[in-house]
Amino acid sequence: MSGPSSPRNFVLLLAAVAACRSTPKQPEADPALVKALAAKMAQNMPAPQVARPCQPKDYVGLPTLTYRTLLQLADLPIKADPDHSEWINPPQLESPIVHDLTGTDVTAQRRATALMMGVPAWVIYKVDLVNAPMALGIKELKIGTIGGRAIRFGRNGLPECVEIFYFQNDQKVSDDAISKSDRAIIDPAIAKILRDDLAQQYLMHAPRAPAAAPTTK
Repeated sequence: MSGPSSPRNFVLLLAAVAACRSTPKQPEADPALVKALAAKMAQNMPAPQVARPCQPKDYVGLPTLTYRTLLQLADLPIKADPDHSEWINPPQLESPIVHDLTGTDVTAQRRATALMMGVPAWVIYKVDLVNAPMALGIKELKIGTIGGRAIRFGRNGLPECVEIFYFQNDQKVSDDAISKSDRAIIDPAIAKILRDDLAQQYLMHAPRAPAAAPTTK
């Protein structure tokens, strides 16, 4: 049997070293760069008339994140109001790379920072209106409505375009909740159903890049 210093083992060792050297190291960057850029974006939220209207092509190939997460990245305070609540800022709206930025893995943060600082722009989803009393547990029997903006920010931290959007609870979900709300207060279980539905509607109606056409063989 060959010993530890046999020619065969030595060849294998050289091959392993060569493989390690040939594997390119992923770029990394200081997360403080993302913090500074996120803070500049948060301080430059535009009114709709300040920037041109966004078009579907403006979202192509860009990372997306919610305004709530933008504040988190900037280490800025998050208001305790419906617009900034977790339920109406679903993480499914965000690119996986954004979740690396907010995670606890330092290496993943640094790699995500390098990628985020290398893209031409970010797309921020900001909720501006939560007119959904039943979802908030308030006895006002009407369909929930959410209004927001999709904003493309350049790497200079300034807005490039804005798109306003609205969506509502699914009509059947809303009607069912209203029909069951015959008490003085809204049942918390019903309120949660409405919140979950609004989050799902958000995922369906948020402005984004058009889906790629299916390829044919």
